[in-house]
Amino acid sequence: MARPRKSENTKEALLETGTAMLASQGYHGTGIKQVLDAVGVPKGSFYNYFPSKEAFVASIIHYYGEQIDAELAQTKINLVQAPGLIQLWCSFQNRIQYKVKAGQSCACLLGAMSAEVAQASPLCRKAIESVEHRWLENLRSILHLAQDQGDLRSDIPANSLATLCYSVWQGSILQYQVSGDPNDLLRQLRTFFSTLVTQQGAQTLSSIETYRQDIHFEK
Repeated sequence: MARPRKSENTKEALLETGTAMLASQGYHGTGIKQVLDAVGVPKGSFYNYFPSKEAFVASIIHYYGEQIDAELAQTKINLVQAPGLIQLWCSFQNRIQYKVKAGQSCACLLGAMSAEVAQASPLCRKAIESVEHRWLENLRSILHLAQDQGDLRSDIPANSLATLCYSVWQGSILQYQVSGDPNDLLRQLRTFFSTLVTQQGAQTLSSIETYRQDIHFEK
């Protein structure tokens, strides 16, 4: 396989650094110069990669979406034999664990960008919608599996549950940003799942600790 060109490495570094800064500082708190200085790229070179800050942020959103896709895919591979309810829990737990271990904020870039730029930037809004759609489809698939296995109530369609689950996640992120305690996210999610599980699902949910140590993501 051919080695990536330097320009490809630089673009990747800009996206990675931009993702971290946008998640922690927001759109208006992150300047292009901050990102360039952190990566060590001259200001004039930025436009070799992105035509504008708006295009840069849209690319970051897609980049962030690719990370989510990869994490969800890895969760399914690692837990292919586990109940769907456990896969669902771990898909969120692992994101929190990874961020904490990396010393990063658990804030969700999609939520932050939805609040700041979705209405003002059609380009960014389209990127957010694309990533959200894929995330919701993944959630729907896992939720449907958990319903089929008898762990989740089946009177609410999986599509509706996926949207609700995503909304609870984003709302919990807002509370986390105030408290700064990642455990708040886990507590909120655990409470939410507890309202949806069947009697069988309650037993499955109690076995979470069995799977907690099995999941590791490589950066």
